[in-house]
Amino acid sequence: MTSIDMTTENPSPPPQAYAMPVPVQVLSTIFFGIFGILAVILAFSASLVGGIIVALVLGWRGGFAPGGWAAGAATPSLQTLMSLAPEAGKRGSGNASFDAYRSDTLKRLEDEQERFDNFLGRLRAAKDKSEFDDFLEERARRVTNLDKTPAEALTESAQR
Repeated sequence: MTSIDMTTENPSPPPQAYAMPVPVQVLSTIFFGIFGILAVILAFSASLVGGIIVALVLGWRGGFAPGGWAAGAATPSLQTLMSLAPEAGKRGSGNASFDAYRSDTLKRLEDEQERFDNFLGRLRAAKDKSEFDDFLEERARRVTNLDKTPAEALTESAQR
């Protein structure tokens, strides 16, 4: 059963971002400028609308540096977000019927998830059993064929 623990007391720290070295910043800016100019020239030579679109996209992107280097680029995980408001899972909405509906729906979804996980487990077990039975049958056929082959060879040589 998969569920989200909304009562985490000890949240995991967010991933630490580190600054991009200055030479890498300079080189990426130069290469992005060259790339951008060439891309816009080629796009304008193909069509006016294409050139405008490429120029807007490159201008909006603002640089060639990968986003993972920036300090603010780290996407917060669900665990981090839930740790910011641990009481949110316990807090009601103020509407008793909605709270009852929400708790019933969450319980139903958890039950469905558990039944689905059980179904997948039975399905995998049946597939494994089928594959294993096929393997044993194939092995039994090979062993039977190996046993018959020398006996048949002896019978044929004795008859000559």
